[in-house]
Amino acid sequence: MAEGSSAAGPVRVVALGGLGEIGLNFLVVEHAGAAIVIDCGVMFPERPAFGAGLFSPDLTWLGTGKLKFLGTVLTHAHEDHIGALPQLIKRFPMPVYGTPLTLTFARRRLRENEIAGSTDLRFFLPGEVIELGPFRVEAIRVTHSTPDSLALAIGTPAGTIVHSGDFKIDEAPVDGARFDADRFGRLGDEGVALLLSDSTNVERPGRSGSESSLRPVLREKIRNCKGKFFVSAFSSHIHRIRQVVDVSRESMRMVVPLGRRAIESVRFGIEHGQLDYPPGTFIDPAEAEFLAPRQLTFFTGGSQAEPNSALGRIAADVHPRVRVDAGDTVVLSSRAIPGNERPINQLINDLFRRGADVLHDAVAPVHVSGHACRDELTDMIRLVRPRTFVPIHGEYRHLVRHAALAIEAGVPPANVFVLEDGDSLLLDQAGARRGAVVKAGRVAIDGDEFADPALVDERRALAHGGAVVAIVAISAASGRIVGGPELISRGLTVGDGTSSLMRQARSELAARLAQIDPPVGPGDSRLRGNIVRALRDFFDDTTGHRPLVVAHVMEVE
Repeated sequence: MAEGSSAAGPVRVVALGGLGEIGLNFLVVEHAGAAIVIDCGVMFPERPAFGAGLFSPDLTWLGTGKLKFLGTVLTHAHEDHIGALPQLIKRFPMPVYGTPLTLTFARRRLRENEIAGSTDLRFFLPGEVIELGPFRVEAIRVTHSTPDSLALAIGTPAGTIVHSGDFKIDEAPVDGARFDADRFGRLGDEGVALLLSDSTNVERPGRSGSESSLRPVLREKIRNCKGKFFVSAFSSHIHRIRQVVDVSRESMRMVVPLGRRAIESVRFGIEHGQLDYPPGTFIDPAEAEFLAPRQLTFFTGGSQAEPNSALGRIAADVHPRVRVDAGDTVVLSSRAIPGNERPINQLINDLFRRGADVLHDAVAPVHVSGHACRDELTDMIRLVRPRTFVPIHGEYRHLVRHAALAIEAGVPPANVFVLEDGDSLLLDQAGARRGAVVKAGRVAIDGDEFADPALVDERRALAHGGAVVAIVAISAASGRIVGGPELISRGLTVGDGTSSLMRQARSELAARLAQIDPPVGPGDSRLRGNIVRALRDFFDDTTGHRPLVVAHVMEVE
C-alpha cells in the first residue's frame, strides 16, 4: 500500500514478547481495528518453571482492544516463534500463514493440542504477497538455521514495515537458497518506514559464518571416532541434520534419529525434500543393535539438557536401547541458551563419566550460529535504509547495542526506539512516536493450557517457604471457636507441630483469633484472613520464609 496518511489513525506496532528476552517472540501490527500477528513463540525458563516447562506471551491485551485479527504470519519453524500458536488460535481463531515446512512444524504443535483439524493453515512462499485488510504482506527469503525462513515486507497506510525474522547472511547455504539481498535493496530504494531487526548476535563482531562451513569439521570428527558418533542439536535444524547425514554416509555409517521430536523432524525433512536420501540411510534403534559401533551415527535432541530428552537419558545410562561407551564421541552442536549453562555442564560431565569424548562450542568449532553478527546486521540496515529502526529479538542489552549500531549505520538517533514487551510504536506519514503501554508478560503453559497464575504463585510459595495447614473448629450453634488452632507443616520446620517454633506460632495465632468477635462461620473471611496473615507474618519475622498457608475451618455440633 502506498505511503500516506490515513484518517483512520496511525499504524500501531505492539510487542507482546521477544523484546527484552531470547524467545517468546510475538508482535502485533494494527490499523483502524484490523490487526495481524507476526509469530507466536514460547520461551524456555532459565530455571524450572512452577507452572510447566515453557512460557507463553500473556495474551490478555488481545481480548481488550476490540481488534479484528486477520491472520498470523510465521517467519520460520523454531519453537520460540511457533510454540504458543495453539494458545493463540484457541482464543482468537484466524488463518495462519507460513512456508510448507514451517506449517508442518506448526501443525505438530496444533495436533498436540487437538486443534490442527480446525485451524486454517495457508502456504506462503518467498516472493508471494497476501492482502490482509489494510496490510499487504510480502514474503522474502532469508537464511537461518532452519530451511524456508522468511522476512516480511508489510505495506501499511503509514509506509512499508520490514520485519527481518531470525536471519543471517549465509553466502553458501546448505540447500542453495540464498538470502535475497536484491529484494531488500529494492525495498530500500522504494522507501522503508520501519525496520524491525533481529538482535540476538549483536554483541558478536564480524560475520556468523556459513552453515556449510560445519561440514569439514564434522567430517574430521566422525573419521576420528572409533565408536558410535552422537550429534545433538535442535530437532528442527534440518540443515544440521543434512550435514550429519552427508558425513555419515561418507564414513559408511547409518543415521539413527533418537527421540520423538528428532524422528518427526527427519520425517518432515524427507516429506519436504530437504532430506532426500536413499532408503536405509535412516534406521531405528532396534536395527542399530545389530550393527557395529563404527557403523552408527545417532542424531538426538537434548543439547540444552532438557529433562527426559534422549541424550539426557543416555547420559544417565537409563535409555532402554542406547548407551554411551568408551571410544564414542558426542557432539553438542548448539550454543547454550542463557540460563542453561549449569545443567548442560552436568550433562557433559555425565557423558564423560560414561567414557565418551564430548565436543561442544567452547572446545571445538562444532556449531555455527543461525543469527546475524554485527557486520551482517549493519548490511541489513544499509540495504533497507529505514526511516525508523526498532531492534527486536534479544535481551535488553542486545536491543541497546543494536540501536547504537543502527545510529552508526546512518539512522538518525531520534528515529531509533528501544522498546520492551508491552511498549507500542505509532507510525504515520510524519514519522514515529511511542504509544501507550499495554499489558504484557509471561504465562506458564501447563499441559495444553495456560497455568492459572494463582496456581503458579502457590507452587512458588511451596518451593521457597513450604506450607502450613491451620485447623480450627467452630461451634455451629454459637459461632465460637471451640477447637484449635492445630498446625501441620511441610517443608518449613522440623517437628510437624511439636517444635518450639510451631508452639510459638500456635500461641501467636490463638491470640490473634481471640480478638475476633463471634459469631464466625466456616466461610468467614475475617477468620481465614487472620489465620493467613498471622502465620505468614510470624514465620516471616522468625525464619525469613513466607509459607503457603491453608486455613481449614470445620463446623462441629
